[in-house]
Amino acid sequence: MKECYHAHLQYMRVGQGLGIDYFHCMKCNCCLGLKSASHKCLEKGLEMNCPICCDDLFTSSATVRALPCGHYMHSSCFQAYTVGHYTCPICSKSLGDMAVYFGMLDALLAAEVLPEEYRDRHQDILCNDCDKKSASRFHWLYHKCRFCGSCNTRVIKTEATNPSCP
Repeated sequence: MKECYHAHLQYMRVGQGLGIDYFHCMKCNCCLGLKSASHKCLEKGLEMNCPICCDDLFTSSATVRALPCGHYMHSSCFQAYTVGHYTCPICSKSLGDMAVYFGMLDALLAAEVLPEEYRDRHQDILCNDCDKKSASRFHWLYHKCRFCGSCNTRVIKTEATNPSCP
């Protein structure tokens, strides 16, 4: 039989109790494991529905996972979602360290030769990970952020030429 304790607001939670294996974050208004003491806090972050299954997170008895960006989803939904996605479904930030994946994309892009009519084209991009704008050489799929090295970007403008783009 699992141990339960009364959390703030009279909700029952599974665990040994506040201060033992959990603490209550007043800003998020949720009970988190002591290992999560340095979590990224979003005000009332759990008082929403899971972005995958749309069930309420706050009153759910299913395990909830905190994402690096501060959003939450059920652990089982996270497992199913990350089979084919690597970004938060709410804010589009990367869900983990993507350095190896982005390195593979860099190698693929370096080996690719664009048709002549596209070689001088450039695109303004917005990085979903660092929220900064920069310019990138034209490509149909991937654009590397100059600031953080992420390929988790979106095109905001396409230009025929841009001399400031490397």
